[in-house]
Amino acid sequence: MKQLMIVLMLLVGFTTFTEAKSSKQINAYGSFYSHLAPYGVWMEFDDGLVAWRPTIMRRSWAPYSMGRWIWTEYGWYWDSYESFGYITYHYGRWFYDDYYGWIWIPDYDWAPAWVEWRYDDSYIGWAPLPPYAVFSVNLGIHFTFDYVTPYNHWHFVNYNYMCDPYVYNHYVGSKYKYRIFSKTKYRNDYGYSNGRIINRGLDVSEVRSRSGQDIRQRNLQQVSDPRELTRKDRDRNNDVVRTFIPSREELRKDNVRDLDVRKIERRSSLETSRLQIGDRKDSREDVDIGKRNDDSRNIVKERETKQYDIEEKRRVTDENRNLNDAGKNNVNEIEKKRTQERMDAERKQKEIRIINERQKKESSTFENQNRRNNVNNSRIEEKQVSKERNVQIQREQNEVKVERKIESNKTENRNYNRNEEPKRTDSRNTDQRINQEKKTSERTKTR
Repeated sequence: MKQLMIVLMLLVGFTTFTEAKSSKQINAYGSFYSHLAPYGVWMEFDDGLVAWRPTIMRRSWAPYSMGRWIWTEYGWYWDSYESFGYITYHYGRWFYDDYYGWIWIPDYDWAPAWVEWRYDDSYIGWAPLPPYAVFSVNLGIHFTFDYVTPYNHWHFVNYNYMCDPYVYNHYVGSKYKYRIFSKTKYRNDYGYSNGRIINRGLDVSEVRSRSGQDIRQRNLQQVSDPRELTRKDRDRNNDVVRTFIPSREELRKDNVRDLDVRKIERRSSLETSRLQIGDRKDSREDVDIGKRNDDSRNIVKERETKQYDIEEKRRVTDENRNLNDAGKNNVNEIEKKRTQERMDAERKQKEIRIINERQKKESSTFENQNRRNNVNNSRIEEKQVSKERNVQIQREQNEVKVERKIESNKTENRNYNRNEEPKRTDSRNTDQRINQEKKTSERTKTR
């Protein structure tokens, strides 16, 4: 009974600690939570990752698709048409989870847009920076490990549509993305000036030259209340663009009550150990605390086992004393009682071992299923890429065949004309000779 009470107390304490940790993590993004809760769902994964997911997400939807590019004193600024864009495209990072799709990871640093770029002579493209991308004043953007954004997460357009207010109507089709992706060069150019992060991306003078458009610079006006953002700011003739940039203290407000966070009993496909944005440093400390708690629980179990052994020895000693006192008549009864208690203890330990083994098997089965899912997704993507390559190769081969056929027809026509020309000449000469003979004969008859 005493052991059962101790186990229950440990479980209650661990549950309370977990809930307190979750509340602390969400409250760390109090301002983000308040602004984004109406437009999506806040989630906490099993590995402690806190993320936000838009409620309305079409199948082909991706970040940085519904809006337009504006050149400002802080570089390329993404002016989003979506209700949550004033937060999610200027703070944090986007990531495509294998199960939930696009999720947004909070961070406190503001930028005109958190994207990476690709370009060539005809196309320019952008994609959301992954959570593995970290900004520092000295280095700009660097990655915590080698990560390449998949080609189907990119948006490509011709240069003349780069600053079009309806740029989303001019994106290159998905079946052409791989070919353009493989031919374009990668670029990201982030800097820091006057307390702000700058996204220079591709040089604006080069975009002006290739597009043939006069792209003028517009000024950003900082507001602390998103209600001050209006559609009038999107007027082409307006030289000022308003953007929501609250103070760091405002972002870290932790006065949110009635948190509605969905607990996800699975790990994200994101490598959380590689993250160095937002409060991941604190999260790593929480992980260490969790490990220390696991170690402390193991120590408690060892202490309980030792205490159990000590009590068992004392009990045996007391029973031996009782044997000496009770006499030979009570020996059999006490021995039976002790044997029964020993059997009960062994049965309980066996049940505990069975439960632990079952939990390990379930955990192993779940991890194997995740690995198989990841492998299947990779194979599907490889098949899709191979299929697109084969289609492109077949198309090119067909074009070559058509060109060869046209050239062959031209050659045959030339040869035919070359063979027929002497025949036409002989025919003309024959006609002329016959006409000449007719004329001569008529003259003879006249004479």
